[in-house]
Amino acid sequence: MAGKDYYDILGVKKDVKEDELKKVYRTLAKKYHPDKNKGNKDAENRFKEISEAYAVLSDKEKREQYDRLGSEAFGPGGANPFAGFDFSEFMNSGGAGGRGRRAGAGGGRSRTVDFSDIFGDLFGGGGGGRGARVEYEPRQMRGSDIEAETTIEFRDAVLGTTIELHFSDRRTVKARIPEGVSDGQRLLIRGKGEPGPGGGPPGDLRLIVHVRPHPFFERRGDNIYIELPVTVGEAIKGAEIEVPTIHGSVRAKIPPKTQGGQTFRLTGKGVKRKGAKPGDEYYKVQIQVPRDIPPDGTSVVDQMESSYPESPRANLKASL
Repeated sequence: MAGKDYYDILGVKKDVKEDELKKVYRTLAKKYHPDKNKGNKDAENRFKEISEAYAVLSDKEKREQYDRLGSEAFGPGGANPFAGFDFSEFMNSGGAGGRGRRAGAGGGRSRTVDFSDIFGDLFGGGGGGRGARVEYEPRQMRGSDIEAETTIEFRDAVLGTTIELHFSDRRTVKARIPEGVSDGQRLLIRGKGEPGPGGGPPGDLRLIVHVRPHPFFERRGDNIYIELPVTVGEAIKGAEIEVPTIHGSVRAKIPPKTQGGQTFRLTGKGVKRKGAKPGDEYYKVQIQVPRDIPPDGTSVVDQMESSYPESPRANLKASL
């Protein structure tokens, strides 16, 4: 009934009195009752409309709400105090005391409208008519959205994962985190919000993702950086070493005479996101000097020192 005018449906003015309202409804109900219009879907729908309109306008409290809220009561997200009428029980045509029931919305107070005096003489009274049952479905509404935050591991942010979120009333929601999500990113996860009233579609989950820092890896955009320790010998002679990546370790070469701070790239070993080119991994060489050097090793060091043509800090002095 969203957006419809109950007064217009019954063809009455807003100041109509209770007796006149009942008289008008009696006439319309007799005209469009399903027992009088077997197989006529339009008449059945019309009967539902006028029955709902009368159920609201004949209730003083609901009529005041309707007059005050108007069509705004049926807008997106607005409260709808008139949804949920069940007319299947008050359409007994033989005056058998049928009653229309309205389910209380949101735990509110329910009200029963007595239609027995209206339908008692629609078909001549005496209980001769067959009671037609026309189901009126509660109005379906979209469920509310949920906002939440979660913290995941660095690896899960890069590779993607599925998490469980626990809400009140023992409700658990499983949510898929796509690969490549970044720290502080907001995700919209369709259909994981609150269930829809009346069997309506569920709302969405709006999730803020936080990522724990990794002890070795650092993310910059879609590239990943790591500082890689190597021995003095590996740096001087060159070597094939194992380089860790978030996707697993790979073998890579360190060329001879590699300098400390020199950076190398592993193509495609960074962050992978849907619809984007994969990032790379960059590993920066750190030459690890042994802490314990045997006495006979100092001569080797002295020989290495004599190999420097000049101080490695010469350029720094020249810039001062």
